[in-house]
Amino acid sequence: MAGNTNLAYRRLCRRFGAELTTTEMVSSMALRFGDEKSLGLLERGAEEEPVAAQVFGSDPQTLAIAAHEVERRGFHLVDLNVGCPVPKITGCGGGSALLREPDLAARCIESMAAAVQIPVTVKVRAGWDDDNKNAPAFARQMEEAGAQAVTVHGRTRAQKYQGRADLDLIAGVKQAVSIPVVGNGDVVDLPSARAMMQTGVDGIAIGRGALGRPWLFAQLGALFDGCEMPPEPSVIERAALMLELGHGVAELYGEFRGLRIMRRLAADFFRGLTGAPKLRQACNHLESLKDLDQLAARLLAMAEEGA
Repeated sequence: MAGNTNLAYRRLCRRFGAELTTTEMVSSMALRFGDEKSLGLLERGAEEEPVAAQVFGSDPQTLAIAAHEVERRGFHLVDLNVGCPVPKITGCGGGSALLREPDLAARCIESMAAAVQIPVTVKVRAGWDDDNKNAPAFARQMEEAGAQAVTVHGRTRAQKYQGRADLDLIAGVKQAVSIPVVGNGDVVDLPSARAMMQTGVDGIAIGRGALGRPWLFAQLGALFDGCEMPPEPSVIERAALMLELGHGVAELYGEFRGLRIMRRLAADFFRGLTGAPKLRQACNHLESLKDLDQLAARLLAMAEEGA
């Protein structure tokens, strides 16, 4: 979710009922040496209660320093990423590469836990590949090292985001540990959320499934609370949310950089709508907030034509 879970997006998700939000993953080495760009990823909103910061790396001492920096900035949890499959992360020994070195990962967790008072948690994948689905044993070792919760993405590193998340494996992780287990992968609607909860997990982590659909959290809250299901937002409401996000991202990063980030984020709000391909193409040319306003106007005009 790098590049997506910025503070502006997390604020939208919070409004719709997300109970815990997490920063983009941040390099522990960059935090150790005070890199300004990386420190900027640790912005948190006053309304984010609780909020976690996610870090990556493979050096126990460096991760301890990073965890201390996270705690110093008022975060309520620090999460070690052992799930990212991107080569530039795994090539340096971070992310899902640690799945192949559980003893080193355990030392990382131990070092982080010794450095802070806040809970240390860990995000893992099913395993490195289909021949090495070691998540249950790995999670148990992380618990023994001091992790207080584990989030499991049901795909292997080799799968990246292809195929389907292995719900049976997630259930196996739940059975292997006594700490809370959060299930992750393929939760995009109410049926998929029900299927995930049938694994016995204590909660659900949603990433890609909420892109362009922050109202999914309100729908899931109603499902689990037994309340009346809120309706899908209208096109007008989608356009307003997209504009709100755009202004929030521009405020965080400046209009030039912010609108380049919105080229990716804005397109998700068109999912399932008539004329979505043309609108997504228009996203590639966003340069200013004025462009975003015009895109929203096109969205509304196309909706009126199709009514």
